[in-house]
Amino acid sequence: MQRTMLATLYLLSLALLGASAGENPAPTTAVPAKDIERLGEGRFRIGNILLDKTSETLRFPAAVNMQEGIVELVACSSAGKLHESVFLADIEPYHLQLALLLLGLEPKGGVQYQGDPTTPRGDHVLIWVERDGQRRRVEDYVWDLPRQAPMERTSWVFTGSKFVEGQFGAQVTRTLITTYHDPYTILDNPLPTGGDDTVYEANKRVAPAVGTTVTLVIQPVKPRVAKGETK
Repeated sequence: MQRTMLATLYLLSLALLGASAGENPAPTTAVPAKDIERLGEGRFRIGNILLDKTSETLRFPAAVNMQEGIVELVACSSAGKLHESVFLADIEPYHLQLALLLLGLEPKGGVQYQGDPTTPRGDHVLIWVERDGQRRRVEDYVWDLPRQAPMERTSWVFTGSKFVEGQFGAQVTRTLITTYHDPYTILDNPLPTGGDDTVYEANKRVAPAVGTTVTLVIQPVKPRVAKGETK
């Protein structure tokens, strides 16, 4: 089991960090051995992401990045769009894509451009924020300005990132989870609001001080969203 999982991780990393089909691979083409560790039965560490295949759960560290102001992202990695992201996640984007794939989730393709009103497609997940032993849905940290209420509860779509000049787009842009449609994100917002970059701001009513550490938790929606359906 361990060898099979590690081999799968290695092959997926080649595809993600290398070029798309027909192009030359990037100079760094494999997840370093230190980035992958088997922790126990069905449990793995991929970078800073803990993958539990039994509970079908991903967990990774993050910090509050914004308490107020317009946002387009729920989370980005370091050097990403920090001026419009609620959380700063301490992970590598390709590690998140790998972990979602290893949970058996299928990306169906994102939008063509930022703000594209098309509904993104792919398997759906739920996202929580854990802090001080308590858990809240991630939507609670986002404020819907037109509705004057927290973001509508939703599942998030595993679109998978597009490639940028032969490189895995999310790794270049550092974009992980977006409220505003983005072709390079890994998880996107399926609501009609996803095509408008003026709808959401950080929810200062909920968000603690900038820099406060939290854990983001991701789990597939059950039952899985049917093909072509938007939950």
